[in-house]
Amino acid sequence: MKKLIAACVVIGMICCSSSVLAAGSIRIKVNNQQVQTDSAPVIVQGRVLVPLRLVSESLGASVEWNQQQKTAIVSKWSKKAWLTVEKKTVRVENLAAGETVDVPLDVSVKMINSRVYIPMRFISEQLGYKVDYRSHTVFIQSPYAGKYNESYFAQILSGDLSRSRSILVANMGAYGLRNYEHPPLKTTYPAYSEAFLFPEGEALRFFLIENNETITRFEYKDDFFVATWQAHVDDTEGNAIEQLFSDKLKNRTGSTPQMNKSFLYFYVQPYGSTVLRCGLINVDGGYTQTGYKDASHSSGNLSLVLPNEVRKETIIVD
Repeated sequence: MKKLIAACVVIGMICCSSSVLAAGSIRIKVNNQQVQTDSAPVIVQGRVLVPLRLVSESLGASVEWNQQQKTAIVSKWSKKAWLTVEKKTVRVENLAAGETVDVPLDVSVKMINSRVYIPMRFISEQLGYKVDYRSHTVFIQSPYAGKYNESYFAQILSGDLSRSRSILVANMGAYGLRNYEHPPLKTTYPAYSEAFLFPEGEALRFFLIENNETITRFEYKDDFFVATWQAHVDDTEGNAIEQLFSDKLKNRTGSTPQMNKSFLYFYVQPYGSTVLRCGLINVDGGYTQTGYKDASHSSGNLSLVLPNEVRKETIIVD
């Protein structure tokens, strides 16, 4: 909520300060790189509107145009939006969350000089980016940029390995962090258990096993965590790790990754009697438990870092 309020304040700043500016004097920067365009932002009813295709494609989204319906369709991963000229609502589909909603706009979608223009904050908020305005420049930045997440999510990219993994373990159940390259697979029931497999030395790529049934490989890609591969285990009563390493899987989406690394294993059963366990999975799929905890007892060392493990990757987002 605080981030949403902050975004609204920023947009208000844009509207107030740019009302005396010629539209062509407002620049656009995406991740601190200036976007070159012959279609500058415009001001309509006190709101900054930006050319839809320009901004969308600079953020890695695709745009289709339906001439008959005067509707632009913006797609990126598992999100899709339908924006119709002169309408003040947008239909937004999010396959990751399994929902489709109508989102109101402050100003209707416009057609100006044969280009579709939309309120700037819509595309940034729907695709998950953050908006700032200073020195007559619109900045669109990664949601993990340090200035927005100084004490929390920025640590996923560049912080201590244990801290980075703990943030992901605590938050991957929230679908807002999830994006999918392919239509997402479903689990039979809402997730009652989650098992994370982090390659040794890494936090930005990992497997997530839900309900001992659905296996998803997430990777940090183009500013977000993206599910690049999924599969269902062949036998939900069997051991999902063994089936992953022996390739006994079905309903695959994406290219099946090679299982040629050692992994930290961390299991969470949050409902009923909470159970936590961790261990090492070697390159052959063998598992050695190093820590365990439930309501009645604990053993070993319950940790998100293996002994002597050192982080091998880090990304700094300005």
